[in-house]
Amino acid sequence: MTKYVVSNIELIKKDYLVDAYTKEAAQEKAHLQPPRTKVSLGEITHSVTSINEFEYKKEWKPLDPDIGPDQLKDHEGYQYDWVKNERHFD
Repeated sequence: MTKYVVSNIELIKKDYLVDAYTKEAAQEKAHLQPPRTKVSLGEITHSVTSINEFEYKKEWKPLDPDIGPDQLKDHEGYQYDWVKNERHFD
């Protein structure tokens, strides 16, 4: 069986309600608060790429759940986004 990486792009509409004197100020204030409404307008597949076993083990294989945060820093290309609680590999 072949492993594939499927990359999708999602278009999301977010509406914000802000008080401001100018358009520029309104745009700056909008991103400082959560949106009032959030609607997914669609999702399209951007690319489908097959990967080999080496790429899977290097970039996609889940990390051992017993690895602590102090050991993750030793993994090459590893970054952890503490705000979103997501793992990223460069």
